[in-house]
Amino acid sequence: MISHMKKIAMLLAVIAAGTPAFAAPAEDRPEKPLKVLMIGNSFSICNLKQMPHVAKSMGLELDIASLYIGGCSLERHWNNVVASTNAAFKPYRFDRTTNGKKIVVKGTANIPAALVLDKWDVVTIQQASHFSWQPSSYQPFGDSLVAKIRELAPQAKIVVQETWSYPPWDKRLKRFGFDQAEMYTRLHRAYAAFAAKHGFAVIPVGTAAEFVPNRNALFTKPDFHFNREGEYLQGLAFTAKLFGVDVRKCTYRPSWMDAARADEIKAAVMDAITRRD
Repeated sequence: MISHMKKIAMLLAVIAAGTPAFAAPAEDRPEKPLKVLMIGNSFSICNLKQMPHVAKSMGLELDIASLYIGGCSLERHWNNVVASTNAAFKPYRFDRTTNGKKIVVKGTANIPAALVLDKWDVVTIQQASHFSWQPSSYQPFGDSLVAKIRELAPQAKIVVQETWSYPPWDKRLKRFGFDQAEMYTRLHRAYAAFAAKHGFAVIPVGTAAEFVPNRNALFTKPDFHFNREGEYLQGLAFTAKLFGVDVRKCTYRPSWMDAARADEIKAAVMDAITRRD
């Protein structure tokens, strides 16, 4: 039995962090890991690098898996679902980490097979970064993918990962015709609209990046992917949203990061989690 005071403490922690994306009360899941499947690309597989450390340091049980194809869009994900009527079609790299231990490394899978592989608590989806700012690119493929997830993993909570805008040196910004700040504004609106249509929670990774002092330090020129600072931010954001915890209390920080910078990143994540548009 969990004491009355412990229940109150759990409730206060959830309130402090905003509504968790996982629906079950914390006291109903203390003995089993939260099972998370990410359907994405390079903007999601990188979450395997820091989230397991963040969760473990906070005493949270996490079983997280990734379906990865570089640059994969919602349209391509859906086309891959259609092609998966051939069971031999396994275009995704599949990785899985349970409580910090790598269980599967560079396996292969397709989306339908992965969805029925286990009883996932959460399935996360995202748009490819180069389309993320275009609302029209989400449909009809996003709706189709959502329907397939609900069909094959009806117990899972579907959550949207908001990706991030490119650093100012990325040449595609010029091609898009706007700057980094405008890309963020547009992708933030597009993700919010897609999530609102389905009633999904959003992991505000892109928003948290905007709140970090010296945002560009989350990237290493000329890359547009997160560097290790950005990966730490992403792991914190996933943990805060999926578990409903205040990651400002997280004691883990990478050995190469100083405490002041870790505190800045943790604060930015919690600002994004508690933001109300």
